[in-house]
Amino acid sequence: MIKNKGNILILASGFLSVSFSFGQCFDDTYTKISSKDMVSCNDQGWVLDFEDNFDGKELASKEWILPYQGVLAGFNFEHDGSKTWYANTGSTPSLPLSHNITAENGILKLTARKESTPIVGKYVVNWSTNPPGKDSSSFLYSSAWIESQKMFGYGKYEARIKIPKGKGLWPAFWLFNGENGKHNYEIDIFEFWNEYNCVGRYKKNRLSKNPHFTIHGDSINRTSSQCADDMHPCYGNWGNSKTDFSDDFHIYTLEWDYYKIVWTIDGEVVHSLYRFNSKNGKPTDCNNLVEGGEYKVNESWPFTTQMQVRFNLGIQHGNDNDPNSNLDFPQAMEIDYFRFYKKGPVK
Repeated sequence: MIKNKGNILILASGFLSVSFSFGQCFDDTYTKISSKDMVSCNDQGWVLDFEDNFDGKELASKEWILPYQGVLAGFNFEHDGSKTWYANTGSTPSLPLSHNITAENGILKLTARKESTPIVGKYVVNWSTNPPGKDSSSFLYSSAWIESQKMFGYGKYEARIKIPKGKGLWPAFWLFNGENGKHNYEIDIFEFWNEYNCVGRYKKNRLSKNPHFTIHGDSINRTSSQCADDMHPCYGNWGNSKTDFSDDFHIYTLEWDYYKIVWTIDGEVVHSLYRFNSKNGKPTDCNNLVEGGEYKVNESWPFTTQMQVRFNLGIQHGNDNDPNSNLDFPQAMEIDYFRFYKKGPVK
């Protein structure tokens, strides 16, 4: 969910499904595939492994945690980012969870509020010291960020969500694994924000959508001639739509296995990403990967089998991304359910 500069998606007519994959970053060399690089196809059906319909009166603490006691640690508030004080349980100041997180009639609401009196609080700026070094700042907006207690893996992630609409709002549904600080793997199922277009012109009324894939913290060969990831201007696109996703609920789904990642909205495939590409440039999966064959390996692939689920509603800050003064608050990201499916019988 960490924002990348230059992503663009123009709202045009109808979904444009793509058979190729922007957002991939391949090294210019080929790797010979051995049996240890291959996984057999799994043609079993999807079986529900976990779900939360948010039917309780509050967020279930046995399933979800609040990761940031206040603000996102170490964020650079003066540039592209989110200057938001997140609902928390132990930071100073500590706001009631009901201020930003509520469950009612089977809908979980992550609510962003514009505070009449800015919140002044501390945040971590240096984790290398003991105790961590902290600084303080004032925060005009409060909101919510939740993460799953458990780690998930290969499977299908699905949520029915209604996003808010307005300049500066930044709802996101994503997966993350910090791998004990060694690697930061992230798959964004969706992020919505208002942004500049490809030639640097700000479109104040355009709501961009960019369910995209990113990895943070790894050494990726950004100079590769095959690299067209979403750190580069005008890349990271996977389709165009005239749909205003803030008008109603939509079902956002991501299927992730050893070979590929597929994004769908309301059952329609809108993007795909592959681990291997053949010499003729075709994506490769369990059906056509050949032992001993040579393939380009996607350097941006999440080389992990465990991911944590995250939902949050941020407020953009810096570079003229802040909300307009006439945007009515509070604004909420509404989640009807979250479900996770595995292939075959669940043990």
